[in-house]
Amino acid sequence: MQDERVIKQLQDSIDGLKEENEFLKARIKELEARLAKYENAHTPPSLRRGRNRKKEQNGGERGKPGQKIGHKGITRPHAKPDKQVEVTADRCPDCGTELGNPIRIESKIIEEIPEPQPIIVIEYKIAHYRCPCCHREVAANDAKLPQMKAYSETTQLHRRHY
Repeated sequence: MQDERVIKQLQDSIDGLKEENEFLKARIKELEARLAKYENAHTPPSLRRGRNRKKEQNGGERGKPGQKIGHKGITRPHAKPDKQVEVTADRCPDCGTELGNPIRIESKIIEEIPEPQPIIVIEYKIAHYRCPCCHREVAANDAKLPQMKAYSETTQLHRRHY
């Protein structure tokens, strides 16, 4: 009788351990799946946190690209050209036949941003004189020479805006 009771307790203990083992295996699988999002080298950082939740919330539907219905568009005005270049052709590039007058002219405006100009550093050699009459020291002056500044007026304007 005593042996049957011990066997019953051991059997109950084994069943409890098996149940706990299944629960822990499922939990490990769930945690490994969550961890894979953060340790996957192929997943960009923008997709690692929060992206999947949003897809799950709206059923994985994605919005249509482009403007939404009713959106009033805004177009940037064309810049006034500083220079015009006429692009013409005399002969057909395929067969070499003379083309004559064009049937239409297409306008294409290209806004070109020039390369930044190199910095110009100017050294002023300022002559100092001694006045023979009052014996004061007099420094020569140039209109382009900034007074008591290390930068010209143009440079100072640029520094204020940036």
